[in-house]
Amino acid sequence: MSRVTVALPKAAITGLALAALALCLIGLATGGAKPAALAALTTGLSLLLLAGVAWTVRFFDAWQRRRDHQRLDSLLGDAEMVCILADSDTGAIEWCNAAAVEHFNLTPPQKITTVLSDLHADPDGFVTRLQDLASLSGRADHRLKLQNCERVYRVEKLGDNQFLWRIALETRADTRDALPFEFAQFQPDGRLDYISPALRQDLSQNRISKDQLFQGTPPPHGQIAPVTLSAAGIERLAIRLESQGAATETVLFLPPQHGLDMPEHSIKPGETRHLQNLPVGLAHITLDGQLTYVNDEARRLLRLRDTYLPVLSDALEGLGRPVLEWIADIASGRMARSTEVLRLNCTLNETYLKVTLTTPPREGVNFIVAVFSDVTELKSLEAKFTQSQKMQAIGQLAGGVAHDFNNLLTAISGHCDLLLLRHDRSDLNYPDLMQIQQNTNRAAALVRQLLALSRQQTLKFVTLDLQETMDDVIHLLNRLVGEKVTLSLRHGENVAPIRSDKRQFEQVLMNLVVNARDALPMGGEIRIETASCALPKGLIRENVQLPAGNYTLIKISDDGIGIPQPLLGKVFDPFFTTKRQGEGTGLGLSTVYGIVKQSGGYVFIESEEGVGTTFTLYFAAQTPEPALRDLPKREGLHSSALQSRHALVLLVEDETPVRSFAARALELQGHRVIEADCGEAALDILQDPSIVPDCFVTDVIMPGLDGPSWIAQIRPRFPDTPVVFMSGYAEDSRVAAQARISNATFLGKPFSLVEFTQTVHAQLRLPTEMA
Repeated sequence: MSRVTVALPKAAITGLALAALALCLIGLATGGAKPAALAALTTGLSLLLLAGVAWTVRFFDAWQRRRDHQRLDSLLGDAEMVCILADSDTGAIEWCNAAAVEHFNLTPPQKITTVLSDLHADPDGFVTRLQDLASLSGRADHRLKLQNCERVYRVEKLGDNQFLWRIALETRADTRDALPFEFAQFQPDGRLDYISPALRQDLSQNRISKDQLFQGTPPPHGQIAPVTLSAAGIERLAIRLESQGAATETVLFLPPQHGLDMPEHSIKPGETRHLQNLPVGLAHITLDGQLTYVNDEARRLLRLRDTYLPVLSDALEGLGRPVLEWIADIASGRMARSTEVLRLNCTLNETYLKVTLTTPPREGVNFIVAVFSDVTELKSLEAKFTQSQKMQAIGQLAGGVAHDFNNLLTAISGHCDLLLLRHDRSDLNYPDLMQIQQNTNRAAALVRQLLALSRQQTLKFVTLDLQETMDDVIHLLNRLVGEKVTLSLRHGENVAPIRSDKRQFEQVLMNLVVNARDALPMGGEIRIETASCALPKGLIRENVQLPAGNYTLIKISDDGIGIPQPLLGKVFDPFFTTKRQGEGTGLGLSTVYGIVKQSGGYVFIESEEGVGTTFTLYFAAQTPEPALRDLPKREGLHSSALQSRHALVLLVEDETPVRSFAARALELQGHRVIEADCGEAALDILQDPSIVPDCFVTDVIMPGLDGPSWIAQIRPRFPDTPVVFMSGYAEDSRVAAQARISNATFLGKPFSLVEFTQTVHAQLRLPTEMA
């Protein structure tokens, strides 16, 4: 289909003809005898002849184009695939068949890129690439896969500057068409997403809303009900499946020969072949609770292995009332639909089914319909959520109890210290006072365990060198394990430091070593290992996602009796213990879990009965801190009163025993103390301009104004006065307010006399020796 192409456009040929006529007229006007006139006439006639040739060639070219288009019309005009003839230089469409007009609404001389702009980001580059391939080999093919079809491009070169594009739309078969039941699926906005082939014959519309499909309301979720298809006026039985997070909603239709067009007035239990392959568990139950029919899905859910059909109460349990009463409520019409979650009998693993009883689809039916669905995973999530709520409640309770208990312990320990100041070792009361002090310290340790359980203990994070830290604590651990058990420690190479509270980290090691020792009643070996671990892609372990990064590992393993697999998920639960009554509180491992999690780490357990147990701790690897240089000494206060160790301290504490102890401790150091029982009282005292305290000592949690709040109100007047915050709670958001207050420090309860006076003197820049 090659043809001659005229380079001169129509406007150029027209201009050439006009110029030729002008020269001819000039030559004739001058008589034609003079040489100049003769030359003009000759040139004009030549140009006029050239224009005529150009017009002739152009006419032949247009005729040839029309002939080519007629040939294409006869060959491809009625073809199902899209056919387009495009110019290679301009990309303009010279011809297209009816399929192209129908699919792409083309009207020449549009460009070929118009067809491709909807699916290709760079249609010009796509056209150039395929036409270049067609120029080299004569033809170029390309397949574009879409959601439900494929678009196939074939480009052929015709002549010097023409390309024939053929575009075929191949629809892929929908796998849903092969399913042996009739159903329709809807998008969340109500648009019809799919309809099975049998229903397509009855419905004339392809995209209709849910309201247009049904006359009245669609069937309820999980219940068989009669519906009328509005498009065809057909009555059918249908059941709407619950979506449970799916992208579409499905409505199943029962075959008409078993539906409402039956001449009988009831559906017989035996006529259930249409229900057998449904992807939802369906069963028929008589009024006495006997299963008379179950389809394949219901048989799988109920774990029925033979043809015997049990009574519903024998297959499921956990209703909480007689099954016959439940069935009677449905059969009598007192309830149109009822759903219960029941547990399946005779299974090794707990399986929960959601059972929905619905009223019969027609009057006169002597059975009711049950719909089954597996909700075991949902039940498991519910149990985990309940456990998390219980843990949160226990944590809140532990935090509240620990706060009040810390105040009591502070008062007991403080007054005991005051008594010890007046009794030396030769005094008869000295051993009793030491017993009080030791038991107070034991009670304080128990409170720290409760706070670790609720993750509310105050942690002072520092960078810990594991080798140095473990070398310090290994001697204590050796005394804990006894003579029958060997404790070995092995450090890896270049193990990075971790960041945690030193005292609480030692508590973690002690708890895990003691737990391993108790698992070795006949003796054995406990191994502590440290190593570095790089996780460039993170790690998923026991449903926990560890972010990517570098970690430091600590493993504590033993060869003891191990832990039974059913109990592994409970070892970190508070108050859970496998020891006999009186041998353990059940707070050891829960304390470990709380401290590790509050430190930003992860703890995992691996155990096998008779083999042993391994606890693995993951902490984020830290960069070693540079050696600390000698800090410059802070300048002392210029107050002559402070230089003589006599400062004015405003003490604010709502607990009277704690306030009494703190005041006496400061007075013994020679300080003057002004006491207040709340933040409002402290503000009233400071209204006197003559009262200028040298230090503020305040509790954090108090009725009314808390410590940071009343300090913030007087801070503009006393910008540099040191502050000591006290609290039995963690250093949480309210305590963290001290970070916004300059020259402030925190002292956790319970504290001893020495700790209290040293903290106050450190804020006052005074020596810490006791008076």
